[in-house]
Amino acid sequence: MKLAYRWITLANRNYFLYLNRALAPFGLNSSQYQFILNLFDNPGITQDKLPELICINKSNVARTLAQLEKKGLIRREVNQDDKRTATVFLTQRAYELYPQIMSVIEVWDNAVTKVFSVQDKEILLALMQRLAGRAAELRDATPHALTK
Repeated sequence: MKLAYRWITLANRNYFLYLNRALAPFGLNSSQYQFILNLFDNPGITQDKLPELICINKSNVARTLAQLEKKGLIRREVNQDDKRTATVFLTQRAYELYPQIMSVIEVWDNAVTKVFSVQDKEILLALMQRLAGRAAELRDATPHALTK
C-alpha cells in the first residue's frame, strides 16, 4: 500500500533541511521561523495561544520564545487582561527580517512546485489545505477511533 504521508513527511524533512541552511545567516532555524510568521500575523497574541496555532507543545513554545527574546526578535509583556499570561510581539528587528524570511520561503516554494503547471499547483494547494484541516480534526484521536 502506498501511503501519502510518506511523501508528505519526506517533502517536509527536505524543506526543514533547506530552511535550517537558508535561515542560518539570520540566526534562525526551521523551528523559530514559524513564530516570526505567526507573530507577524497575530501581534500581541498571548503566549498560551501559540501552541495550538503552531501545533507544538507548551514547553517548546516557552523555550523557543526565550531563544527569540534573547536574540532580540520578540518581546513579551504582561497581559493587561490576565496578569498570569504574557502577550508576545515582534521587535523592529524581526519586522525587518520578515521580508527576507518570506523570500527564503517563496524561493523554496517556487522551486519545488516548478514541476507543476499553474492548474496542478492550485489543485495541490486545495488538496493540501483539505488534508491539513482533516489532520487537525483528527490529531487527538486514538488509532482505535480512526478505524471506526
